[in-house]
Amino acid sequence: MISDRPEPPRRVSSVLLPLLMILAAFTVGAVIPDPTGVVWGLAASGGTIFALRRAGIAIGGTGSAVVVIAGVASTSLTVWLAGAETFDLTPSSTFVLGLVWLVFGGAVGLIVGRLGRPSAGTNTALMWAGAGALAAPMAVTLDLLSPGEPDLTARAAMAVLIALVGGASTLSAATGIRGLAIGATVLVITVFAGAQVGFSLIGLFQNLGAMGDIPNFWPPDFNWAIGEGTWWWLPSWDFGSPTLASPLLETFRIAILGSLIGCLVALPVSFLASRITAPGRLSYLLDKGFMNVIRTIPDLFWAMFFVAAVSIGPFAGVLALIFFSLAIMAKLLSETIDAVDTGPLEAARATGGSHFPAVRVSVLPEVLPNYVAYALYILEINIRASVVLGLVGAGGIGRVLEAQRSFFQFDRVLAVVILIFVIVFIVDQISVALRRRLV
Repeated sequence: MISDRPEPPRRVSSVLLPLLMILAAFTVGAVIPDPTGVVWGLAASGGTIFALRRAGIAIGGTGSAVVVIAGVASTSLTVWLAGAETFDLTPSSTFVLGLVWLVFGGAVGLIVGRLGRPSAGTNTALMWAGAGALAAPMAVTLDLLSPGEPDLTARAAMAVLIALVGGASTLSAATGIRGLAIGATVLVITVFAGAQVGFSLIGLFQNLGAMGDIPNFWPPDFNWAIGEGTWWWLPSWDFGSPTLASPLLETFRIAILGSLIGCLVALPVSFLASRITAPGRLSYLLDKGFMNVIRTIPDLFWAMFFVAAVSIGPFAGVLALIFFSLAIMAKLLSETIDAVDTGPLEAARATGGSHFPAVRVSVLPEVLPNYVAYALYILEINIRASVVLGLVGAGGIGRVLEAQRSFFQFDRVLAVVILIFVIVFIVDQISVALRRRLV
């Protein structure tokens, strides 16, 4: 009896074993002593063919022969290039290694294309080429490859990198499971970036243990932070004196003013940055370009810029957060406007209304709850950001933190950080509750 039910979609777990087969074949072939790289190529291509068949993809005798020839050619050229005395890790050399592995990727991509997925076949070939281009820089970063001296450890590292990205992309393209290729690529890029900046999990845990060596770190000095009240839980803040309460209130004032003004300015800007509500293509492009420039500049740079322009103080912090809030709100709200139903707007225009009145009565009510929710979210961000802005002289509690840090009063710094955490947590919970009611 033949069932009419469609075949259930395949999961990532169903192709993990074939991917492990490809990784094992590439690694074993790379570590077997062979100055020409032929053994590496035979093992790599054979493992790839076997993994494809294990995944339920039959490639036939001709396809298998093409993959084997391409695999031997790519590995042989890789070993020859990396072992040449003139080999130097430059953009041109990595580009050449990418072209070398494009040979193998192209052969596998042809097979994937024959399955009825031509674009997937092209993507497969490009992923193999990209993995080949990253292989040598990755090995050098991990101190496994010296120019002119490709040892077996370096070849194994290069094999794992190429097989992980290329094999995952091949299986993803052949089975339609995109998550496998995306996950493998993200993993490789993460490891590569971490190695480039010297990140190490072992070093991280070792440095965490060194926190106990910080002078005056524990216990936090809450007596200095909140004062001594009649009872231990009652702060004795005098809001008229220069205690910690004044910079904390200043931080809130900076965040509230920056959020309010920035979000108000962002409202008309967001409608101009949407294809649906912009009055013309020129205004859309100009506004979009302006917002891209504003969004590119981080809040800390805005603070340093306005401190130099208007002097040290909370006014510089307010100006910095205005631009910071404008960038976030315009981005979020314009994308929300792009997703609205255009039916009410077209109906308003059909009645003879001009552009902006039609937008006001048809689109604005629809996005207004999102606008208020985004404004509350931006207020949360700005409370945190205003603390950092104070470190560069833009007012608020950040100036107190920097002063205590410079005098190595880390117990006071810890007390202030804990106090800020509690306040921000309370504000966050209130904001979340309000946003749930609005959206």
